[in-house]
Amino acid sequence: MRMTNRFLPLAILLCAPVLLHAQAKPTCALRPTSLIQMRHCYRPLLVFSPSASDPRLIRQQSLLDEAADDMMDRFVLLLPVAPQSASYKPPLDTPYALLNQKELTSIRSRFQVPENQFTVLLLGEDGSIKFRSTVPVIISRLNSLIDAMPDRKVEMARPHAN
Repeated sequence: MRMTNRFLPLAILLCAPVLLHAQAKPTCALRPTSLIQMRHCYRPLLVFSPSASDPRLIRQQSLLDEAADDMMDRFVLLLPVAPQSASYKPPLDTPYALLNQKELTSIRSRFQVPENQFTVLLLGEDGSIKFRSTVPVIISRLNSLIDAMPDRKVEMARPHAN
């Protein structure tokens, strides 16, 4: 069946969820399963939370969803670090990764964040901590932090930059 121009918008709309999680580079995993796979590909936003239903985690996801395009342009990948729970609801539009419990335990240990603490860490593409907060972070703050990074400046200088 040949697609006509009038069906093109529908085809684009149906493919939109796939496009939401486009990788930063062709060599990057679309759905990384570890921080190592995210290195030099994404800027992980680690959100440590005592539970999957913590209001601060829900608030951070909501803020990210409101600016999902900004997060995609900057290759930010939400990474919730909360105990596994059936009540966890992934964000609607924000690119995210859900890691297995072993990886989450390793991440919590590496960054020394106690299980009962809410903490947001923004990592650079190199894996280093660029920002730390104990409250949900507003998008304008994330955008300005990321846009000041040298690798982001290089990204923005490219033709057809995000």
